Amino acid sequence: MPDVELRQLRYLIAVAEQGGISHAAASLGMTQPALSRAIATLERSVGVSLLDRLPRGSALTAAGEVLVDRARLIHRDLATAVRQTQEASALRPPVRVGARACDYEMLGTLIAADPGEHIEPVMSHWRTQLESLRSGAVDIALLSGEFDETGLDTALVTTQERVAVVPGDHPLAGRSVVDRTDLLADRVIGWAGSTAPERVYWLDGAPLAGPEVEDLLQLFVHVGHGDGIAFMPLPMVQEVALPQSIRLIKVQGLAPARVRLAWRTEQTSIRIARFVAACSPAGR
Repeated sequence: MPDVELRQLRYLIAVAEQGGISHAAASLGMTQPALSRAIATLERSVGVSLLDRLPRGSALTAAGEVLVDRARLIHRDLATAVRQTQEASALRPPVRVGARACDYEMLGTLIAADPGEHIEPVMSHWRTQLESLRSGAVDIALLSGEFDETGLDTALVTTQERVAVVPGDHPLAGRSVVDRTDLLADRVIGWAGSTAPERVYWLDGAPLAGPEVEDLLQLFVHVGHGDGIAFMPLPMVQEVALPQSIRLIKVQGLAPARVRLAWRTEQTSIRIARFVAACSPAGR
């Protein structure tokens, strides 16, 4: 069997991702000659040329592309093996679950329902919650509403009624329940920086988009001034003191907010699977 080391495979992956030895050396904190020697040693070990040396940079040979693809799988499998080994030990790291402040109490309830696991709650900002999940800063995220699910798996925890937040002098402010079609003439306030799925969710297909806001305070100010209405999960607005200038109305035909747990598709942790199962409606 060729004498190949994991660090050599990591070096080759870096060269492939950085587009050349010089950039890869900088990303690895190595000198270019040292990285060149390491790649040359790897080529001697496997017995084939892995890089085409070009006047400007380098490119993988066909054999190099095959080895890089397999090397990525090896590193992924090794990471999985290490994680599962840690989980089997008494010193296993906690499963980190991120949630926004408005969902933090719900997360505490979910954690209490699964005392067998070491779960660490992490308070996340709504703007960076998905980024924290995809980067591995947290293992699971508790998310409300719709979002970009690329590279993620999800499981439903519960659904929450959404209501219309309207100004106090709105023609329908005195009604307890309205139909979604009754509000089609209103501009609907969205959230700044929303992705396409988030925008569809917050506006609920409104033909007229209102201002975009950064937080609840800005939303309440715009609604109170008559700049538009908003559709919000009822628990979210119940947890704050509402200004006297706005009203809440139940809306028939308005899709509820889905509250879900999300985790990276490549996650294979048994502990994550157990926690997700315990938090599902069937598991509670």
